[in-house]
Amino acid sequence: MKGLWVKDLLLLQKQLKTFLLFMVIAAFNAYTIKSVPVIFIFMTFFFVTTAASTIFFDQENHGFLYLFALPTRKKDYVIQKELLVLAASLTAAVVSIFLIFVMMRFDPELQVGGQALLYTALVGFFLGCLYGAVITPLYLRYGTEKARMLLFLIMGVFALGGIAVQKTGVLGELMASRFIASVEAFNSLQITGLILALTSVVLAVSTVVSRRFIDKSVAF
Repeated sequence: MKGLWVKDLLLLQKQLKTFLLFMVIAAFNAYTIKSVPVIFIFMTFFFVTTAASTIFFDQENHGFLYLFALPTRKKDYVIQKELLVLAASLTAAVVSIFLIFVMMRFDPELQVGGQALLYTALVGFFLGCLYGAVITPLYLRYGTEKARMLLFLIMGVFALGGIAVQKTGVLGELMASRFIASVEAFNSLQITGLILALTSVVLAVSTVVSRRFIDKSVAF
């Protein structure tokens, strides 16, 4: 698995200029609309998308045929990709926090409390892992172009579903439920544990699905 990490890190190293550009874009948007979560959204999208896109480079020019002709198991490949998504989400959260601290020194309107920043970082981390857990098996099964189309379709369905839930009043009932009330009573440590548990479940399910998809995509 060490060889897979070296290969992917060398690929990601080439995205340094794009990373710096995204940092500037994220900082500019956060400064313009005075929103801290925007930074997490931009950084998470960039890091996770870039991490998952290494699958495209592996597939290019029948790369899987060569890769799995080496002593590389499909199981190890899938696990490494899921861990890469996890690392990308964590890196995005850390970079976002660093960027926010820098911007807070120059813009008082971006001041945010420690607990609020922690919760925002945790949500960004989880959503990054969720996003990566969805696109990784799609990339493995359908390739980059078809996977992107399916991803946009899924996002559209979720958006329409969200609007429907809000319009029908279901969202209000959900927010007023006992479960939400009990979660709101959690302390920081419990919230962190809950997010990490949900992340583990999401990535575990993605690993199982990805393993099945790669078995169908690669004949041996």
